[in-house]
Amino acid sequence: MIEEPVKPMKKKDQISFDEEVALKLQVEFDEEERLTREKSKKEKEANIALIETWDDIQAKIYVDYQLAERLQAREQEELSIEEKATLFQQLLEKRRKHFAS
Repeated sequence: MIEEPVKPMKKKDQISFDEEVALKLQVEFDEEERLTREKSKKEKEANIALIETWDDIQAKIYVDYQLAERLQAREQEELSIEEKATLFQQLLEKRRKHFAS
């Protein structure tokens, strides 16, 4: 087999070839940059959604905590009312016994 020697390109041909290669590389670079921007945008949106979900959960926890505090305060108030009623009844009994004797 006989190999033909590689002819060097003419300067005009080399310039147009380089321009084509540069154009293809620029298109690839632009595509990669676009994909990177899209990926970044999706990640940012996902993070925003996660933060909003976290804020909602924290708000629900806070509301539950406030409700628990109110219920606990109400229960303590009811107990103190019951205790007051019991003490008042005991006082009335003592007065009745005192005046009865």
